[in-house]
Amino acid sequence: MEAAPSRTAWFTEAKFGMFIHWGLYAQAAGLWQGRRYFGIGEWLMHRAQVPVAEYETLAAQFNPRGFEAREWVAIAKAAGMKYIVITAKHHDGFAMFHSQASPYNIVEATPFGRDPLRELADACAEAGLRLGFYYSQWQDWHEPGGAGNAWEFPNSAEHFAEYFETKCKPQVGELLTNYGPIGLIWFDTPGAMTREQSLELVDLVRSRQPDCLVSSRVGNDVGDFLDLGDHELPAEVIEGPWEALFTHNDSWGYVQFDQNWRSTRELLGILLRVNGKGGNFLLNVGPTGEGRLPEASVRALQRIGSWVHANQEAIYGSTPSPFPELAWGECTAKPGALYLHVLTPPDDRILRVPGLASGVREARLMDAGTELPFAWEGDDLLITLPEPSRGSLASTVRVSCEGELDVDPTRTLMPGLANTLAPAEANVCGQTRRGKHSWMEEFGDWKHLRTLEGWQEPCDAAEWTFRTVAPTEVRVTLTYSRSGPAGRVGEMCVADEVLWIEAQNTGTEPRHRFSHTVGVLRLNGPGVHILHLAPTEPGDELFRLDAVTLEPFA
Repeated sequence: MEAAPSRTAWFTEAKFGMFIHWGLYAQAAGLWQGRRYFGIGEWLMHRAQVPVAEYETLAAQFNPRGFEAREWVAIAKAAGMKYIVITAKHHDGFAMFHSQASPYNIVEATPFGRDPLRELADACAEAGLRLGFYYSQWQDWHEPGGAGNAWEFPNSAEHFAEYFETKCKPQVGELLTNYGPIGLIWFDTPGAMTREQSLELVDLVRSRQPDCLVSSRVGNDVGDFLDLGDHELPAEVIEGPWEALFTHNDSWGYVQFDQNWRSTRELLGILLRVNGKGGNFLLNVGPTGEGRLPEASVRALQRIGSWVHANQEAIYGSTPSPFPELAWGECTAKPGALYLHVLTPPDDRILRVPGLASGVREARLMDAGTELPFAWEGDDLLITLPEPSRGSLASTVRVSCEGELDVDPTRTLMPGLANTLAPAEANVCGQTRRGKHSWMEEFGDWKHLRTLEGWQEPCDAAEWTFRTVAPTEVRVTLTYSRSGPAGRVGEMCVADEVLWIEAQNTGTEPRHRFSHTVGVLRLNGPGVHILHLAPTEPGDELFRLDAVTLEPFA
């Protein structure tokens, strides 16, 4: 999957976008025949196995008179978002635009009778935002040849080619022809599609709009940019254009009883984490059946927008952090500048920037413009932070550097803060390997976990290298899962300091994790240390480890 840099330039500079899931499911709002369906609302037809004829009755009720395209676009722009992606057709098969390929569309099948995508295209053009269209190319529960509706069309695979030629490709062509320049087509769930079929869609996009991007979910590794799994954060810097996608609450489409909102602080943390690893953050909101954005989403977007606009230099067009993990927050960069995003300020207000061999001209708080005093301790830059303002989401410090950026790749334990060592940072040997597990905790609510696993012999090990800046004692907590009986023993050591671990039975699923505090280690300093973890004798897998947390002990 590789795209021309000129075509992806706007995307890699944008950093923040709005996802909108909107369709007939917003009218149902998570309810069908008096029953609440918890989880993602846009899958209601599938979960309730609603017959096509019954689901079509929602169209007769769908009249979102509260929809105002310019209002939506203004909210996105004020939030600092640079592009919008909206569901043109989701898996339920209903087109949210005027389609000649199927009368099952918002203009012909609803009392609303307007084309909201046309209005959004005009509003985005006026506001200078890019517009992209989500299109479900494989699943279509309304059509005998579309995948996913096994309760009415059990033989859909036999008719997929007809659906693909008569509905899917014509509708994608309409989206590329009737709405002006399109930033991207966001395909989804390629399922059993062949590489040739995925390439047909890519070729269709290239023929109509050569600069339009294609998401990786077109399938078969032929897209222009990578989309991570739903609600997945990156473990390390990812090369090339990519985005992480989260929804504001649990559901992507509107569900009236879903009030599990992510806080603005959490959303900002995700944005900075994703930007610091080199990607874009695509944040979803689900409008109501009346066409209005939920008030909770509007409030969160207004607050995050205030922060983004005050610190926009540190976001748009930034490059990934050059540092290993930083316990106090995240970092983005540009030529000659580092942007330090402080999410967890140290108690002593001394921000340690580790292993920076480059010269520094100044350090300045971005929102207030205040110049901050700094000093050096070896190659560590120490910046004195002001008292955090009440209600602040995060403080961003701009460090103006001289010459080439030169950073020591060794992880530094930040004094006074909890430091988490992740699987991605470990060196592994023997049978120990990195694993990844994904599951749903509620229908459609995907969780993702990276682990270290496979260690069965004493030679199967993981090691983390880090430095300390002074002698310190840390309390060690392991987070892991294990399905075997308790009694399996492991050894953790740093030089002559040793902790013995009796692994516990946490259950059969990777999500059945256990936080196990195993003791206190004394670390000499300043200096570099290697933390070694391995089984003490042969046997079943020691555990599936997803974190080692080192907390100050006093």
